[in-house]
Amino acid sequence: MNRKKKRGGTEVAFRPQTIIEARYDLDRRQNDILDILLGIVGEGDDTEENTRYEINIGDVKHLYNLHDESNAYSYLQKAVKKFEGLGFRLKEDEGTDIYYPWFSKIKYQKKRGDENRSKIVLDLHPEVKEMIMSAKQGAYYRIEYPLNLTKKYSKRLYYLLKDKETFNGGVFVISFDELRRMMKIPESYANGNVKREILDKPYQEINGNTDISFEYELINEKLPSGQHSISAVRFKVKRIRRNNTVIEYETIDKNGEAIPTTAEEQEIIDLFDCSPKEAKDILRTANANNRTHEQMIEILSYTLKKKVDNKVGYALTILKNGYNEPTKFNGEKKSSSWNNTDLDTAYSQMNFEDLEKQLLSN
Repeated sequence: MNRKKKRGGTEVAFRPQTIIEARYDLDRRQNDILDILLGIVGEGDDTEENTRYEINIGDVKHLYNLHDESNAYSYLQKAVKKFEGLGFRLKEDEGTDIYYPWFSKIKYQKKRGDENRSKIVLDLHPEVKEMIMSAKQGAYYRIEYPLNLTKKYSKRLYYLLKDKETFNGGVFVISFDELRRMMKIPESYANGNVKREILDKPYQEINGNTDISFEYELINEKLPSGQHSISAVRFKVKRIRRNNTVIEYETIDKNGEAIPTTAEEQEIIDLFDCSPKEAKDILRTANANNRTHEQMIEILSYTLKKKVDNKVGYALTILKNGYNEPTKFNGEKKSSSWNNTDLDTAYSQMNFEDLEKQLLSN
């Protein structure tokens, strides 16, 4: 497995992309349990072999906006009980689905007269633990944000948006059918009702109450009947800095040494599969050349698609040298100036093919 150690405390969770995109139907309380659990997995002295985790009521009840904290154990117990016999499905290939149970064992321990010492012990299914620890892509987030979202689809969409916020400038498209499948929306639900539940209501709740905001645009297709139907959704996600909390991580390098990294450096390591030193070089170069976070991530994502021997050097060249090429917008040509002091907002539409030829000829 050998995933990096997570530093930042149990209030920072990592949710793998495979679980974010899996098909399951958990209510808001059940997702709360997963958030708390994912804040513990990989934290501190947790080992790859360990699958047993304790949720201590006294340690987590402050995370909720509960009117009566004395009911915290009952609140969490009800959520965990709904996991009994439940799992999730992943599509392995065409015609093949795999079902994974969430937990192999659940133990409830209530201390009468002292609820703070009450706890719930969860044994993760070993393959689910391996899935979490070996994941290369996924979302890091402070669990306070999804914990206090009140609608289950707000939570599911939040995880998806967090996973995509750093890729392609936060812009991505997903088919409407796939969104329905992920969230296990009954086929009998009309698209208009689905849109209201999984887009409109989360839009109202996520924006302004979490560390991200988003906009969305429906992509319609014309049916043979002449009517229009929703075929896909285009999202634009933006990160919001709500406080000055610094989340720290450490990565084990090839010599077995723990190298402290910032959240932004760890994001580069996760995306680019590079060393901590290389991640620091990339971030330092991006900052020195006035590249925004979105621009840096876009460059790294583009580089990953190219067959180059030195991907770090390739990315650093783009970050340093810039690019000048007329860029087409809606039939008009505008000057897209890449240099060390000014980067056109047309960044995402630049001609990377010409840039590649320029770089390889140097």
